[in-house]
Amino acid sequence: MNRKVNISVENLPDTLRGQIHGVESAVDNESLALFTDNKDVRVTLENAKQGLRAYSNTFNHYDLWGRFVRSGHKKLPLEEAPKKTIVTRRISEKVDGILYEGEIKITPAVVSSKKEGDEVEYLIWPSDREEKVERALIRLASKGKIVKINFKSGIQYAVIFSMNELAQELKAVGQSMPYPQIKESLEALQGSKLSFKYTATDTRNPEIDDSFYESNMNFLSSLHFSGKKGQGGNIKCVACLNAFVHNMIDNLEYKGYYFNSAQELKRGLSRWMMLRLYHLWRYAAPGKTYHFRLISIMEKYGTISVDDVITENKLKALRRDMTTTMKDLIDKGAISSYEITNIKEGEKIIDYVYEMHPSAQFCDEILALNKHHKRIEIQGGKRIVETVEVIDEDTLEEIVKDD
Repeated sequence: MNRKVNISVENLPDTLRGQIHGVESAVDNESLALFTDNKDVRVTLENAKQGLRAYSNTFNHYDLWGRFVRSGHKKLPLEEAPKKTIVTRRISEKVDGILYEGEIKITPAVVSSKKEGDEVEYLIWPSDREEKVERALIRLASKGKIVKINFKSGIQYAVIFSMNELAQELKAVGQSMPYPQIKESLEALQGSKLSFKYTATDTRNPEIDDSFYESNMNFLSSLHFSGKKGQGGNIKCVACLNAFVHNMIDNLEYKGYYFNSAQELKRGLSRWMMLRLYHLWRYAAPGKTYHFRLISIMEKYGTISVDDVITENKLKALRRDMTTTMKDLIDKGAISSYEITNIKEGEKIIDYVYEMHPSAQFCDEILALNKHHKRIEIQGGKRIVETVEVIDEDTLEEIVKDD
């Protein structure tokens, strides 16, 4: 029989009391045990600035989608809401031979907070701040702060933590926030809705029919707080992950990365690009390069939309942003160098192609992460290990004689 996690009912929010049949930790649950397994992912580099890097997980295509608002309104009083509040983005990503194409829609949350003593309702779109908090939340989950809760209404995966623990994860990568901002970010993640529909095409096997998916959900399924008034960081939190993330954990549709390396970068684009490299550059090795087109990558990030008119000045601004990000990636030790090629229409430059060269440090990191990921897939039954029959010399000699 599985051992249950001892969680005092008194420490749980009133909204959860009486709703739970049982709770399993990563020690008791196979899927969560694999998700929180961070053995053998140490990078032993003599000159490593960070020593043992902090390990976390990133979800395959989900984290590559432009789920966060990079420009425009991010927080507005409800009475100042624009006529159009839903942000639409295109999906176009190829991960592990599967091409995902479609669109997502981001609906802002309505969150109330005090302004000059009065309660004011705000529209909050999930932006860079919420992305930082979500990454730190998944980092805590990857460290073992995740449980399987058997509610009367069904099973959910939830991250159980204190406000102080989440604040410390943010502080560790230079992203300190006061508790009210962290709480507001969590509420924005819970209240913001994500709608998506896409097809998944197996490019390696054209005989397999395309799969179609369509869902509506919140970034976080539900959120619960408990504690004593005035305790601040001692407030206990339960953040239930949405069904899509839940399924990705069960299906091993995630990859490991080094949380510090990505999240210590100051600029949002640089953090996103670093995470993207960990995600898609899984064959990084000396002599191999990774390339992308500037306008396409900025659409994926969310700086521009597919319908935007890219003027000459706008293209220059996008290039300046990417130049700064390339410098960040070089300084961080992810890439050693890069080249830019102009894409022209007549004499006019309409786009740029970037080609990146991995550093020796990044190649070592990817090698360690790939070995770890392969072991997780084997343990989870997703990768089959062929049994090798060992034949001794005497048996081999008999076989040769028989032939």
